[in-house]
Parts: sequence; C-alpha cells; structure tokens
Amino acid sequence: MSDVNNILGKLKIEENIWIIYLIIIFLSFVSNKFEKKYYIFNDNNSKENYRNFNILIFSIALVIYGYFFKDGYDSLANLKSCTDKNKLFFNRASFTASTLILIAGTIFLYIAINDINLDTELAFS
Repeated sequence: MSDVNNILGKLKIEENIWIIYLIIIFLSFVSNKFEKKYYIFNDNNSKENYRNFNILIFSIALVIYGYFFKDGYDSLANLKSCTDKNKLFFNRASFTASTLILIAGTIFLYIAINDINLDTELAFS
C-alpha cells in the first residue's frame, strides 16, 4: 500500500509542476513582449526586463528539472536488486534523459545570465 501512496504523492507533485509550467508559459509571453519592444524600439529597459524574465523562467525550469533528476536517481537506487531487465532499462533510460535535460537547463540558464547582448535566441526547443 505504501507504493500506491508513493505514486499518488508523486502524481500530486506532477500536477503542481503542470501548473508551474503554465506559469512559465505566461512568463514566456511577457518575456517575448519585452524582447519585441527591445528590437523594435531599441529600448534598453525592455532588454533588461527580457533578460530578467528569461533568467526567472530558466531558473524555475531548472528547479523542476532537478526534481525529475532526483526522482530518477531515487528510482534507480531503489532498483539495485531488481531482476526485471525491462524495468531496469527503462528506469536507466529515464534517468539518462533527466540528466541530459538538467544539463541543457543549466546551459540555458548560463546563457540567459551571461548573454547581455542577446546574441543567442533561447527557446525550449
């Protein structure tokens, strides 16, 4: 029964993460408005607002990626004595994907912080 409670707890967290993703989408729309204003009017205040929104967006995303990385790590740690090769393979694949996403998020955040001239277009691609 504790496995079911554990799964339900994770699902509740994931529901909250979906809400956070909706907030990120809204913040991305606001960020794009500032970016457009910067490029149309060469408004440096809009440029800084755009950068700050991107830093906020990618910081929030990085926290979410960190959660999924930790969850994947914990799942793998709990499978040390698992004999089901498929379950082990898919958990390893999921953990590898979470690791790569965490690395990508870190790189995006680094760019958002350090690219003060907006030389690189950042996108969740």
